Amino acid sequence: MSLTTIIKDTPIWVWILFAFLIRLGISALYDREMRIDRLFLLPIVFLVWGIYNVIYEATFSELALIAMIAGLLVGIVMGWGLWSSQPRLREKAGSDLIIRPGISLTLTLIVITFIVKFIITAMLSIHLALLHSLHFNLFFCFSNGVLDGIFWGGTLNLFIPWYRNRTKSVYK
Repeated sequence: MSLTTIIKDTPIWVWILFAFLIRLGISALYDREMRIDRLFLLPIVFLVWGIYNVIYEATFSELALIAMIAGLLVGIVMGWGLWSSQPRLREKAGSDLIIRPGISLTLTLIVITFIVKFIITAMLSIHLALLHSLHFNLFFCFSNGVLDGIFWGGTLNLFIPWYRNRTKSVYK
C-alpha cells in the first residue's frame, strides 16, 4: 500500500483533528490569556483519542486498557519532567484569567504525537494480522498512554503550582 493511498484513505475527521491540533500548537507559541479550564483541552483531546483507539483499534480490550493506563502513568512522569523547566502560569490582574507563556514544546509534541499515532494506526490497517497480535496491541495502547500522559504531566506541572499559589493568596 502506497503512502498516497494511506493518506487518501484516512478519514476526514483525522485531518480535521490534525488541523485543529496544529492550530492549538501554533497558538501555544505565543503568550495567551485563557480561563484555567482551557489548560486541560489538549490533554482531554488526546485522552479521548487514546480511549477511542483502545475501544475501536485494539483486540485485547482489558489488557489494552491496562497497557494504556500504565503508559499514561509513565507519560505523566515524562511530561512533568519536560514542563518542569518551562515558564509558569501567571494571573491576569483584575480578572479570573491566566496568562500561559508561549513555548515551542507544545507544538513539537503535538506533531510527534500525531505522527506516531498515525503511523501505528496505519500499520494496523495495512497489516491486519497485527490486530490479533497481543504484543502489538500492548505496544499500541502503551504508546498511546505515554503520549497522552506527556500532555497530562505537563498540564499538571503547570496547574498544581498555580493552584497552590492561588489557594495560599486566598487564605492570607
